[in-house]
Amino acid sequence: MIASQLWVAELVEAAGGEFIGKPGTQTDVAAVEAESPDVIIAAWCGAGDRVPLEKIVSGRKWKNTSAVRAGRVYCIRDEYLNTPAPTLVSGLHALAAAIHPELFPQADGLRCIHSSR
Repeated sequence: MIASQLWVAELVEAAGGEFIGKPGTQTDVAAVEAESPDVIIAAWCGAGDRVPLEKIVSGRKWKNTSAVRAGRVYCIRDEYLNTPAPTLVSGLHALAAAIHPELFPQADGLRCIHSSR
């Protein structure tokens, strides 16, 4: 696993969240589990918003993290975060909706673990 790049960490902070880990570096399953984040967001290159959320949670044994217990595991279309381009604005909207769903409406390109799409 690789933590997203620096610009994504900056977007997470702009959306009111806290980026866990060091941007652009490898991390492992245990490190994420140890942090027990409130929200987990995946943006896999080439997957769009089709990241298999249930599979990554069960395969990585993250079921006891705060995010999974609260049903706050999301994927965001990879082109919204993984390309330093104007689409990052859409990524910011999606991040804000994932981090603060009580303040921001559901965003295009954002899917939650319990939604069918």
